[in-house]
Amino acid sequence: MSKDNNFRQKSNETEGNRINKKVSNLAIKVSKSTVIKQYIAITAGAFLMSAALVIYFNELGIVVGGVTGIAVILNNTLGTPMWIVNAAVNIPLFIIGYKTFEHQTFIKTVYGTAMLSFFLAVTPNVNLRTDSFPVNVVIGAFLMGMGLGLILSSDASSGGVDMVSTMISRKNKYVSIPEMMLFIDGVIILCAISFFGIVKGIYAVIALVIETKISDNIIKGFKRSKLIYIISPSYKELADYIVYVLERGVTYINIVGGYTNENRKMIMCVVSGRELVKIKQIIGRIDAKSVCFISDISEAFGEGFTKLT
Repeated sequence: MSKDNNFRQKSNETEGNRINKKVSNLAIKVSKSTVIKQYIAITAGAFLMSAALVIYFNELGIVVGGVTGIAVILNNTLGTPMWIVNAAVNIPLFIIGYKTFEHQTFIKTVYGTAMLSFFLAVTPNVNLRTDSFPVNVVIGAFLMGMGLGLILSSDASSGGVDMVSTMISRKNKYVSIPEMMLFIDGVIILCAISFFGIVKGIYAVIALVIETKISDNIIKGFKRSKLIYIISPSYKELADYIVYVLERGVTYINIVGGYTNENRKMIMCVVSGRELVKIKQIIGRIDAKSVCFISDISEAFGEGFTKLT
């Protein structure tokens, strides 16, 4: 009996090692197929952030927090180039991040920070600003959020508060990176009010909220879908409409009514917002007494939805 148990244990360990090796090889293969796209996204994100800082925030005296916010303060008060501040402050953070981040994440973070410093040094201060101060703030926040979202969605960071927030988020799964950044940047904005005044501080808060919302949407995905459950005696007709007209897959779930104690079938499917409107219309025509539950999905992957790469 002991020999049999030892044999089974060794067999399970061998099988587990084989599966782990297969998964590991697959992960490496996926990483290689997406690494170019990630570095392109990081480069584009760094450029958008530098454009927001050089063309808008630095000229307007808007501090949205982070190392770049410190760079704006020092550039306006002491004339210190923003790229120097960004590079210098991030050096000790890299030392900490090297022990905290995965190897590939750390390399991409160093690259993102280097690209941001580079673009801060070379991006010309082209006057693309409008005559409206609030509009300029919104444009700057939009560019900043887009750039930050592209970097974070590539499993990287532009350094500074981004890096600190990413490290904290990895330790606490209940706190998202943009939420953590919102808190830290809020504290920095309060400190910056003494330099630029309460009015610009208020505008900075507005810009930070817009920036966080944009970056969070890029990370989670703009293509939000709807998860719908339908309970109806006419489930077959409704399912046929979804499958053959909308060309979406459905899943039947066996349920039991708590009041009638009858066996029923419930339809579950994931559709887009536009398709949901059509489904609600057809439900009203086929069975207006149907019971439906609808919830939001940040993003759906697979056939008919976002392509997995």
